[in-house]
Amino acid sequence: MFSTLFNFVLKPSPTINQIMQERKLKLALLGYCVGAFSIVLAHGLTTEISIIGFILRFLFILFFNVCISFFFSATAHLFLELTTGRGRAAGLFVLLGLSEFAKTLLVAFSLIVLSIPALYAYKGLFVFAILLLQLFFVLYMMKHAYGLNKTMTFFALIISFVPAIICFFATIFILISAVFLLIFA
Repeated sequence: MFSTLFNFVLKPSPTINQIMQERKLKLALLGYCVGAFSIVLAHGLTTEISIIGFILRFLFILFFNVCISFFFSATAHLFLELTTGRGRAAGLFVLLGLSEFAKTLLVAFSLIVLSIPALYAYKGLFVFAILLLQLFFVLYMMKHAYGLNKTMTFFALIISFVPAIICFFATIFILISAVFLLIFA
């Protein structure tokens, strides 16, 4: 498993194709766990948190990351299958798990930078930069995995986010409606 990570750093393109073919789900789950742990640890270093709170926050972020990646993989697979005929949802799910390793490195770097008091006011910008760099990393991996041009890869990514955004706003609308129903009923 760790040899795959080292090969990914040394030879990204062949390793991405190998990962897509072999569907190393253990590696993906390890990536999701490491990514969730890094986020919770970074948050725990900046605020006070109990052990139970740490564990619950870790499980929530892990569940959220896995669900979003599963949803993203399914919609990107559908788009790529319809347009190019080359969709592989399980392989894309594994690649998204690998992107969590990159997020871990970015979170560590941002913690180092945020230890400078003058930059602490810009922590929201660092969070946005981390998510943007992870997005570029996912685009890079998808481009090499499917052999697509940058435009098609970008559209696959954008088309995948549209249903997620619709589901997010629909969930918020349903929750607000439920609160109003409970209050005024």
